[in-house]
Amino acid sequence: MNKLLIFFVFTSYLTLTQNNKQIGIQGDELFLSINHSFQIPSGDLANRFGNNSDLSLSLLYKKSNSLIVNFEGGAIFGPLVKEDNIFESIDGNEGVLISQNGEIPIIRLFERGARCDLSIGKFFSLTNDKYQSGIIISIGTGYMYHKILIETIVTELPQLNEELIKGYDRLCGGLLTKQFIGFMYFGNNNNIRFFLGLEAIQAFTKDLREYSYTTQEYLDENRLDYLFGLKCGFLIPIKKRNTGKYYYY
Repeated sequence: MNKLLIFFVFTSYLTLTQNNKQIGIQGDELFLSINHSFQIPSGDLANRFGNNSDLSLSLLYKKSNSLIVNFEGGAIFGPLVKEDNIFESIDGNEGVLISQNGEIPIIRLFERGARCDLSIGKFFSLTNDKYQSGIIISIGTGYMYHKILIETIVTELPQLNEELIKGYDRLCGGLLTKQFIGFMYFGNNNNIRFFLGLEAIQAFTKDLREYSYTTQEYLDENRLDYLFGLKCGFLIPIKKRNTGKYYYY
């Protein structure tokens, strides 16, 4: 598999070199990118949450030598929380929470989080007269956090006021690394610009609340939170600096 990947990257680089000689080198370009990822969790994250989405914005700078620098910030959200015992220390003998008025509220749990990272990569061009397309490979690093969003319906609970709820939301955060490989398309005669590919994120997180009200103990464990996803994005040009085209005979 590794040999096949090396061969693929090498042949893509040769294609890039050949195309640059034929039609010239494009100028530096700056894009605003609107992105969405469907992600599958693994590691410690899979024990807490199900599949999630990642909606992000990024500034992508593509240099004339096909080097790409990407600064990105994204929001993580999902509907499934697998830990259903977070209130077991306060839910009474019947297993439910009761308000001061004797009401049983509806409590909903969601996954929420965010990340911010910086990536650097290479665009291996497969250019012709009508469009520019190619393979993009990048690596990056940054920061990610995630938690359980606790939402009460109908009534407020003193057991889950603004301060006490922090002891149940499982807030975690830490440094991340990420890798991306995908296909990128730039239309020369239209405004269609997009990319599609696979992204892997590895986050080295720890509990930020330090104390769990559920287990009534201090938390000091390191976590390995992984996300693997299919990512797509649409590119909006902000600035382009033409450096001219060079032909070889």
